Amino acid sequence: MTNTAYTKTYYNNIGGGSLSSAQETIPVILEYISPASVVDVGCGIATWLSVWEKNGVTDIQGIDGDYVQQDQLLIAREKFMDADLDKELSLPRQFDLVMSLEVAEHLQPASAPVFVRTLCQLGDVIFFSAAMPCQGGTLHYNEQYPAYWIAFFAGHGFSPYDVLREKLWLNSKIDASYRQNMLFFVKDSVKEKYPAITRQQKQVLPLIHPGVLEYRMSQYDKYERSLRTPFHAAGFFITKWTKPIRALFSRRKKA
Repeated sequence: MTNTAYTKTYYNNIGGGSLSSAQETIPVILEYISPASVVDVGCGIATWLSVWEKNGVTDIQGIDGDYVQQDQLLIAREKFMDADLDKELSLPRQFDLVMSLEVAEHLQPASAPVFVRTLCQLGDVIFFSAAMPCQGGTLHYNEQYPAYWIAFFAGHGFSPYDVLREKLWLNSKIDASYRQNMLFFVKDSVKEKYPAITRQQKQVLPLIHPGVLEYRMSQYDKYERSLRTPFHAAGFFITKWTKPIRALFSRRKKA
């Protein structure tokens, strides 16, 4: 994963929605599984893990690239490790719950099977979401429908369980991308241990959340307005191309 886009500003921009989403979602997850340990692969500044801690789970591990500024972390630094998520990761232990939310689409397609293998090695229950086609976002290289990821997990003996989306679909305090994409994957050989999850097996449909659709349409409308005449188009591209330069001068002034 490239590190040039995942700046402090990037995490500041997504932080509020991520925190609210975690605060609303984790109590619902606890209705299905009560983990004593949680690992978050692609944790960013560990917003979700900080909420797990507030819900009493202290055995946590955050994993992400070395681009994460550790002074932004919302958990203790010793509970975070940096790793190249494009490469297979092996830890000397497993966790009760493995998380990876809106991360897999940031990796190159060639890394998808390796990334899923890493998740499957870390535990028997995985809480997973990944962007669908046309969802949009920063450095999305591999947006896919659920069937794509389901096939990789199946290769390691894991099946999908769509028990969260319907329950959280209308909760506006949760980011629409999470509500659209969140699934459990449970290892087939231990599924009897998690009846609250596995007794509700059903086909996973590629459902598009209205919130995601409305966001994308607003972006298209913005571009259409910006490009409706050559004059507007010139202004749009001048603003876009000079933004990094203006940001650099702004940082120098503050320094």
